[in-house]
Amino acid sequence: MKLLAKIKYHLDHSPIGGVWGLCSFVLAAMVAMACANRGQGPQGGPKDETPPKVVKTLPENGSTKQISPKIEIIFDEIVQTSNTNENVTISPPQKKAATVKAISKKVYVTFNDSLKENTTYTIDFNGAIIDYNEGNVLQSYSYSFATGDQFDSLQISGKVIDAATLNPVANIMVGIHSNLADSAFRKNIFDRITKTDAEGRFTVKNVHPGTYRVYALQDIGNNFLFDQPNEVIAFCDSVFVPVAETEIKRDTVWRDSINYGVDSIPLDTIRLVDSVSVKTTTKYTPDSVLLLAFTEKSNLQYMVKPERNSKYEFSFYFNLPVTEMPVVKALNFPFEGAVRVEKNAIGDSIHYWLTDSVAWKTDTLEMAVTYLRTDSLKQLSETTDTLMLRVKKMAGSASGKSGGASKQSKANAARGGGSKKESLFIDLKTNLAEKYDFFRPIEIKFTTPTNIDPAGVRLEVQKDTTWRTYNSQLVAADSIGLTYHVNATLKQDQTYRITIDSAACHELYGRVNNKYQMNFTIKNDEAYSKLIFEIGNYKGGEIVQLLDKNDKVVREVPVEQTMVEIPYIEPGEYYARLYVDKNGNKTWDPGVYDNKQQAEPVFYYPYKLTLRAFWDLEEYWDYEEIPLLEQKPKLLLMSNGDKK
Repeated sequence: MKLLAKIKYHLDHSPIGGVWGLCSFVLAAMVAMACANRGQGPQGGPKDETPPKVVKTLPENGSTKQISPKIEIIFDEIVQTSNTNENVTISPPQKKAATVKAISKKVYVTFNDSLKENTTYTIDFNGAIIDYNEGNVLQSYSYSFATGDQFDSLQISGKVIDAATLNPVANIMVGIHSNLADSAFRKNIFDRITKTDAEGRFTVKNVHPGTYRVYALQDIGNNFLFDQPNEVIAFCDSVFVPVAETEIKRDTVWRDSINYGVDSIPLDTIRLVDSVSVKTTTKYTPDSVLLLAFTEKSNLQYMVKPERNSKYEFSFYFNLPVTEMPVVKALNFPFEGAVRVEKNAIGDSIHYWLTDSVAWKTDTLEMAVTYLRTDSLKQLSETTDTLMLRVKKMAGSASGKSGGASKQSKANAARGGGSKKESLFIDLKTNLAEKYDFFRPIEIKFTTPTNIDPAGVRLEVQKDTTWRTYNSQLVAADSIGLTYHVNATLKQDQTYRITIDSAACHELYGRVNNKYQMNFTIKNDEAYSKLIFEIGNYKGGEIVQLLDKNDKVVREVPVEQTMVEIPYIEPGEYYARLYVDKNGNKTWDPGVYDNKQQAEPVFYYPYKLTLRAFWDLEEYWDYEEIPLLEQKPKLLLMSNGDKK
């Protein structure tokens, strides 16, 4: 505005005046406005979302008689590589990893293994190449060459899914063996490999004619062999012969021809062939190999870790249930007759509660522990470890940092596991809710061994406006006093009250409980739903699992005849899964490779189940009627932790 004012002043005092003065004024104003709005011009086009394009490769992609160990791929823009060790897959597999690097608009691949004669090589980049500026990923790009005269071009495709959940298994190695012996999976490097995409799909490319077995392997040992007990694996019972078939598709284009009568009135329409196009495609088979992945149950016995979570206890955690209890020889604290021992329900962890104050006041517990462990000959043998256990430090306790402690640290601090001051009262919890199921036992839980005086626990029923004592029995649910049940025959639509008097519960370490009281009403039949399945192809051994929206098991019922009922279900949306318990141990079991045993079969009911209160839902389920890959509802399908 100041600039315009100056221009006007000069025009008013200019000797030129007239039209020329006016023109000069307009021109000067336009220039001034352009200068003043310089920052409001074009701000750039839309964001670049185009991945880099390959302009040229040296040698040419698909070339034969290539003996150079170096490959150069040229792009239309500056590129960079991302996580090449994980993303780039070279087939046949390389003992020495190839070097992959990006410089400006080029990606260089250098083989560090000698190239084999008469072999077709494939480099799958699997999203490892991205543009430098915007990070756009070049998906599904691969480069192939042959060292001999012949270029192998057959393919084997399929999908890998989790045997227990039917979820796709992403980024797992898939390999093929022309050696059909079962031992090849453990002793021979794969002939060719690839990796699955986010949907579990795979294509092994550039396969030589022959007969193959197909495997999946989470290669923890990084040696292309199944030699680790915790590796995820999959194998197929069939062998495959890859084939390429040429398919000819004809596409006909029609045109109409109209016959006219008197007065140009259309009589009829005749369709005539206008042109015929012929398209030739190649179909590669097998293209639907299904691999069901699992991790074998370990048969190696060992101690995973010892731990002292609080000053009052220490624990041993094993990878498998223990058949014999460890022998503990205490070196600096009283032990014999001064502990309470608790084994969990599975039997793979053992907890020791110290009953002598000398022991729990000892800063570091020293002990020699003798237990059974699998040796190098895969036989159980005694081994002795000398352990020194200090109280495990929890986040937020004695750290000198600001901020509150986590719930776990507070809980452990209350048990003596940190520097926090202990609570004056026992941590007492029940499983009660305002609306309670009549078929569930009432539980009272503690975090430390506790004794309860039965006289201090009362169950009452409400009659009109008064409370009357109700017949019940207090029963210990374990041997050390962590869980108690209040057994009673609860009636629907009745309101009850439970009272636990203060100091009725005495903890092993001296604390007592604060008074606890809660009213609750028993739900009646109208609050529940019932699910009934008619199993169309009942064979015996089936077990039905009711699932929530997160694929978690809510209820589990064995199928003992064609009709199976699941009563007393909270109204809501559910799903269902079934597995065939072949060995009758009432749990799902993975496979065993050396026995050529697949995991126990799993099937999903393909539809969502909407259960309403006071309503029976009856469904027919032939669990083999729909192909396995089409069974699991989309809302339950998981890929990389995200719902589809």
